[in-house]
Amino acid sequence: MVKNVNSGLIYSAINLHINHFLNVKKLVKHDYESHMILLTVYSHFLFQTIVKGKSFSWKEVFEKTETEEHKTLMKDRKLTIFSVAQNLLMPQETVRRKLEKLCNRKLLDYSKSDGLSLGKKFKETIEPLGKVDGQEIFALLEKFEKAKK
Repeated sequence: MVKNVNSGLIYSAINLHINHFLNVKKLVKHDYESHMILLTVYSHFLFQTIVKGKSFSWKEVFEKTETEEHKTLMKDRKLTIFSVAQNLLMPQETVRRKLEKLCNRKLLDYSKSDGLSLGKKFKETIEPLGKVDGQEIFALLEKFEKAKK
């Protein structure tokens, strides 16, 4: 850990979390558990691209979420409601109900045969949040870098 971590840095780190929570409510307009479900599916997609030896830029990642290739990639290592519930330590029925709402908003797609994948509105909904989060993360990293000096 950085020796020079002070209350200002700790405050900034905590506020990063708080701001993310508030931005999810404001920009994405769903509860935080639903957001964690959405991020779990997104993380699964990203992991599958890494396993396949693919590396995409920020822009390319979001473009890939809108292709049929992403659906095929997700189907190869199917993500189930059970595995999401297990990953997030949430009741399976809670995950199922929240997934239903996310699917209705077209943020996710689900079928028993194909599992979970990112929906048609994932990019347009999540990309703006990602930009805000990214700016705040880089600002926090800069503060940590300054503290190391």
